[in-house]
Amino acid sequence: MNKAILLAAVVTLTASTADAQYKPEAGQRTLEVNFAPLGGTPISIGGIKYRTFKSETSALRLGLFLGYGTGSTVTQDEDSELELVELSDMESTFSINIQPGIEKHFAGTDRISPYIGGVLALGYTATTEKEESQQPEQAVGTTITKGGNFSVGLNAVAGFDYYVAQKLYVGTEIGFGLALSNDMTKKVTYDNIEGAEDSESNVDTQSRFDLGPNVIGQIRLGWAF
Repeated sequence: MNKAILLAAVVTLTASTADAQYKPEAGQRTLEVNFAPLGGTPISIGGIKYRTFKSETSALRLGLFLGYGTGSTVTQDEDSELELVELSDMESTFSINIQPGIEKHFAGTDRISPYIGGVLALGYTATTEKEESQQPEQAVGTTITKGGNFSVGLNAVAGFDYYVAQKLYVGTEIGFGLALSNDMTKKVTYDNIEGAEDSESNVDTQSRFDLGPNVIGQIRLGWAF
């Protein structure tokens, strides 16, 4: 009797596993993060991506990355005997990248969902550099340089999702496309520096055009809901 019950339980569990729906259906959504396990900073997140499935074979996607960094370097130590004040150079960077796109999924297997798609990439980066200098009567003046760049790209992508469990998947992606980027005019302003006048300059600014394959060297980890 016990053996019969055990056998029935195994058969029921096997059947339910075989009938399990791993890949998203129409109306479901996914949310994923990217990380680089073999990179220098494996726990850093390189952005998030949201998808909504219009059917089992088509999905709309939206990638988003926001980043901010700041740092400072002391360029002069304070010395009261020499009448020197402490000076520093500071810099900060803010970045945002938005990537809307579409995906076409193929049959694959119960757990593997290969796809191709198209992605539009829009990026903006703003930089600020502050350089302190000593002024008469031990005052501190600051030279502020603001710049940045805009970028736009269009990529054809191919990748796959592998569902390790229901509603949980890993994957990766490669692409081929073009990208245009253009540096913004640098604006220089002065604070507490007598005789200095604000200015704008395009010195060292660049415009770039790139065409070719690109590999996103990250593992995608996501879940469906």
